[in-house]
Amino acid sequence: MLREFRRREFSCLTGWTGCDGPMPAEAGVVGVEYRGRLGHPSSYGLLMARATDSPGVQLDLNPMPVTLLVPCDEVTLGLTEPEYAEALHAAGRDLARGLVITAIGEGLHGSSIVVFTRLVAVISLLLATGLESADEVAIWASWDSAWPERR
Repeated sequence: MLREFRRREFSCLTGWTGCDGPMPAEAGVVGVEYRGRLGHPSSYGLLMARATDSPGVQLDLNPMPVTLLVPCDEVTLGLTEPEYAEALHAAGRDLARGLVITAIGEGLHGSSIVVFTRLVAVISLLLATGLESADEVAIWASWDSAWPERR
């Protein structure tokens, strides 16, 4: 199953299960990819995860021979930036149910701690509600509340 959640012209979250997304997801795993305004420093990120009863975020990254094409960016599969790992763990501290992250896609130019913090919130909600019944308003509300705009 694949679902797109669009907001405005330049923001799209794509959630998937099985082989319907940019990378195949094992049973029990949900993937979510964010694509925003090209060239923006917070315009790309991909996470795949499954729920766990253990608190927080755990990393169990599985190498996959997949190439992701993202305009205006160079995507790396795997965790290359220590600050992203810190952001993932910090975002998982307050989750009601833990996550095991099985795949990460980083954009050389478009990923940031903001994107990965927000993706943890969204993927947690998708795992709790199920992709098919996920409410688009709730998805974007979880995205926004995970990293409130600075005033």
